Amino acid sequence: MELFQSIAEAISLYRYIFWPLVGLMVLTIVVIRWWGQVSYFFLNLGCSLPIIGSVARLSRSNEPRRAGTGGKMWYPAEEALCAKYWQHYKSFNLNADFFLRSVNYLNKVDERGRKPTGPLLWFCSVALVLLEAFIFALVLSPFIANNISANQAEFSAIVISVLIGVVLVPATHLMGAELHKNTLLKKVRYWYEDARDTNNAKGLLKSNKISLETTDQDDNEPEYVQMRNRLNTNVHAKPQYWATIIALALIVFFAVGAYFVRAATIDSIDTQAVNGSPFSQMSEAQNASPFDLPSAAAEDNAKADGQANKEISNNRIFASKLTFIILSVIFVGVQLIGILIGLYRSFAGIESKMAAKYVGNFSSSEEFTAWHSMHRDRVERDAQEKLSALQNRLMMKRTSSQSQQLIELPTFNDFASGKRVDKARSEFEESQQIKTTAEMQAAAAAQKKAIAEAAQQAQQAQQAQQAQQAQQAQQAQQAQQAQQAQQAQQAQQAQQAQQAQQAQATTSVQSPATSFTANANNVVQLPQDEEKQRLHALGDLTGLDQEELALIAEDQGLPFEAVSKRQRVQQLLNKTRAKGEA
Repeated sequence: MELFQSIAEAISLYRYIFWPLVGLMVLTIVVIRWWGQVSYFFLNLGCSLPIIGSVARLSRSNEPRRAGTGGKMWYPAEEALCAKYWQHYKSFNLNADFFLRSVNYLNKVDERGRKPTGPLLWFCSVALVLLEAFIFALVLSPFIANNISANQAEFSAIVISVLIGVVLVPATHLMGAELHKNTLLKKVRYWYEDARDTNNAKGLLKSNKISLETTDQDDNEPEYVQMRNRLNTNVHAKPQYWATIIALALIVFFAVGAYFVRAATIDSIDTQAVNGSPFSQMSEAQNASPFDLPSAAAEDNAKADGQANKEISNNRIFASKLTFIILSVIFVGVQLIGILIGLYRSFAGIESKMAAKYVGNFSSSEEFTAWHSMHRDRVERDAQEKLSALQNRLMMKRTSSQSQQLIELPTFNDFASGKRVDKARSEFEESQQIKTTAEMQAAAAAQKKAIAEAAQQAQQAQQAQQAQQAQQAQQAQQAQQAQQAQQAQQAQQAQQAQQAQQAQATTSVQSPATSFTANANNVVQLPQDEEKQRLHALGDLTGLDQEELALIAEDQGLPFEAVSKRQRVQQLLNKTRAKGEA
């Protein structure tokens, strides 16, 4: 291609500028990739330089000793130098317990053995996508602008391929990462549903206290709870497919769009070839020649040529479209590689990537401890060497310290130990402060709760008292209503008895043959005082009917009217007493 040839010529012409730039880019990538080793190298180099080095500059300090790290007496220059090496020292200050915590974290999130996407995989994925996109962009570039040169078309194709790669590479990687995360969430949901069937399931509420440092706090929890604590999910801990839908839509759009663009291009080329064929431009108005074929033979010959050209054109179009289909399938396959890289080289756990970085290729905690101990000892030796050089310069400068023994001087090990002690003390004080704050909050909450309960109890007591008063008032009202109803009933009974007596008296007058009237006529009339005494001696007559009164009158030899009158008088007296009591 002319564009690539022009690029090669430019590189050859400006090789003294191009290759140094390439070397600088490679060096930058190396520095970024292995920044820990590079920064440590420059730290040692910077401390060893004369005049402008860290040791030379700090030795010119005149500040006196003071209580510093670990409670020891330090020159500020000594602490400043030790602090530079402490940053590298603490990165290797990892023991077997940290390795086991990292392994425990990865095991609980089911990501043990996974590795992050390395630079080589990223480079291969990007290169494959760009290569396939460049082939597709070559077809698109002529349609971007008309009448462009071949070099401009190739440059446009490169730009389009880069844009397609920028869109598809992260989309496919995120799709693979989402599929991996959804696989873990499906496990969580399956184990949770299985536990619900046995009626011993726990809620899927996530605990924010779980981290790489505190990964052992949920050792007693079910596996689905442990995995849930290490995943960032929605409230219901269910899979989501946003990245998958977007990536699939982009892949299908580019694959199908590439096929249709290529197919339309080959169809247009075929149409131009047919229109430009010499058979379509033959003129029938030709002079007759004795050597010409007969008209029938010429027509057969033209039909044969047309059929042959049509078959050739159809075969060429079929082959071209089949090629375009294969290219679309290759494009989809390239995207599938990116999806698989994201699926098997991504981490769904919140701190899984960091834990995997610490675990690395170590097969056991002993190997992990030995490797970090080796690097930690190297940093300690280098730091102690530079600290001793600084202390010698400070002792030579300060005549008052000439008699001080070397063994009395603080070492880098003292600085590291003091840092660990200070950290432990700070964590203890922080935990005590948190505990005190929690206790104060708990006490305040308990006091507030007690006040609320007392107020609630007082309110309940007041409501109970009001209810009791309302009930007593209701009972009094009901008693008054019952008394009034009883009085009304008694009055009604008296009225009914009086009506019945009047009716019976009328019947007795009309029927002199009845026994009651005969008995009344045969009764001996007694004096009024004796009759009143005998009537009073009869007692309460209010509950008796007319037949019973007649029997009493006959038995006692009293007039029936007197006995009946006595009964009505007693009823009226009882009614009067009841009204007086009310």
